[in-house]
Amino acid sequence: MKRYRAGLQLLLVAFVISAAAILIGARQSDTRITKVTSDLQAKSALALSNKYQKTKTATVFLHGYDGGAYSTNYLIKKAQQAGAAQKALVVHVYKDGVMAFKGYWHKSLKNPMVQIVFEDNHASQKTQIYWLHQVLVQLKAKYGVTQYNAVGHSLGCNDIVNQALKYGHDKKLPTLKKIVTIAGPFDGLTGYLSSETEATVKKLAAKPTRFTRHFAEMLKYRHNFPTNVKMLNVVGDTNDGFNNDGYVGVASARSVAYLLRHELAKYQEKIYSGADAAHCALNQNPQVAHAMIAFLW
Repeated sequence: MKRYRAGLQLLLVAFVISAAAILIGARQSDTRITKVTSDLQAKSALALSNKYQKTKTATVFLHGYDGGAYSTNYLIKKAQQAGAAQKALVVHVYKDGVMAFKGYWHKSLKNPMVQIVFEDNHASQKTQIYWLHQVLVQLKAKYGVTQYNAVGHSLGCNDIVNQALKYGHDKKLPTLKKIVTIAGPFDGLTGYLSSETEATVKKLAAKPTRFTRHFAEMLKYRHNFPTNVKMLNVVGDTNDGFNNDGYVGVASARSVAYLLRHELAKYQEKIYSGADAAHCALNQNPQVAHAMIAFLW
């Protein structure tokens, strides 16, 4: 058993080394938005439950590396089934630089959800941040969105936070109100094979023991983060003794609390354990969906 466990650890370390380059995003291509299209259909707005606050604030959903619509479909579906919000738009960003808005929209729409899908889901983080920024600019300019929430999974969390750090005071953007981050690798894949117990890790400070180059860069711009933003940070641990969700270490996912210390109006953290807390299961987890709905609406 010990030999098997040691072998497994070596395989995990090899994975971390190979995946680190992916998270940093070494590609130099930066596909510019060349055209914006709109394909809207007339639909009746859903009747939302009186349990939830109804506003015109849009909530954007963003997948992670190698992800797609399936990465956020479950969360969007659960919000709609609860009567908390309604799916309004899907925004596809294609490899040729075309940004296509599909769905329906009208000014009186309450709690609209906007799903963002990058056709090139292996694009560098720099490119993804630019794409996200352009989507938000269009939401304000073409659809009159003045406030927005954001929900990200995996690398999508990093995109959302980095976009806010880079363009925090851009007047072309709607105002950021709330963020839900799910399994975000904010400090890369450091601390992937932590030897501390889960209980110990939960008690540790959110400050990383060492900063990745990417995390150190984010720290430089932390004071550019928008004011009065509330955050729910969802962290997973498969509880296999390695303190990670299968891809991201608990310490790395928690590090956003240190990054945005004193910058957030409110910070909440929820750590889930077990098979349903695996990296690609957290965004399909009913408990996570419930927590997201309660936090946003």
